[in-house]
Amino acid sequence: MLISLVAIVCGLLTFLMFFLIYKILERYHINLFHALRHYMDKVPPPQTLMDYKVVRMTVDFVKRTATFLPKTSFSSKLDLKVRRAGLPLLGSEYIVAVLLSATIIALVTLTLSLNPSWAAAAFFLSVVAGAVLLIRLIRRRRERLINQLSDCLTTVANALRAGYSFVQAMDLVSREMEPPISDEFAHVMRDVSYGMLLPDALEDMDKRVGVEDLHLIITAVLIQREIGGNLAQVLDSIRNTITERIRQRREIMTLTAQGRASAWIVSLLPIFIASCLVFINPTHFDEMLKSQFGMTILGVAIFFEILGFIIIQRIVAIKVD
Repeated sequence: MLISLVAIVCGLLTFLMFFLIYKILERYHINLFHALRHYMDKVPPPQTLMDYKVVRMTVDFVKRTATFLPKTSFSSKLDLKVRRAGLPLLGSEYIVAVLLSATIIALVTLTLSLNPSWAAAAFFLSVVAGAVLLIRLIRRRRERLINQLSDCLTTVANALRAGYSFVQAMDLVSREMEPPISDEFAHVMRDVSYGMLLPDALEDMDKRVGVEDLHLIITAVLIQREIGGNLAQVLDSIRNTITERIRQRREIMTLTAQGRASAWIVSLLPIFIASCLVFINPTHFDEMLKSQFGMTILGVAIFFEILGFIIIQRIVAIKVD
């Protein structure tokens, strides 16, 4: 039993290690030094993720394998979710990447435990972890973008007052601000340069990002282009509204921090206690695991643990309109 638990933990840690390495290698913050180092002598360009041969081979394998997957409505929706997460992948490619990682973890678990049941469980948990990770990345990128909207509106409004056009102001945001909002505005500028009309490019960004505050900004811009008016003043009003929303969200997050922490503690406490009991006495749960009634009780307990965690998360998830 102890070896099986160690195998599961090692498999999950391997999966998390892959994505942690990916995020560390991908992360490259733009600052003054990095902006000037390209113009300095004898300074090589920064190493990116694709500079690693193993990564290139893995990416090529994932892309080639993803071409064999059928195009469905689910894959189209997953394309949008992966784009919202900021990953440079298609939905089908993300599926292949998750299945590949889950297969590797299952093989590692099978090698350590020599138990096909534990390997199947590791495979299933890895797939679930891939879905949870995608949702987490979407939420984190969404929060970062929302927090950047106030500075973005300030930049655009000041540029308009200085005599810039709206397109030039967007180009300024794409060059001066940090991701993810700079990436989205750069995407709009590419669409416009390829011949797409500005309203269509903005509506495409609205669908691609899926943020209500950004939808409010785009709606105001499109209305102003139809009826005219002082766009800088309108953007200042929207900025004040968004700033107040951000302040309320942060206040709510502070007030609900205890509830969110309680959800994690209550959910992880049984796992911690069970691990300690197995470490002290490896045969402690043998009778329960060998009994059909014991397995039923264990399944019911796991179900109510997950249900309780979801309910607590729903209670503390207060939406600010």
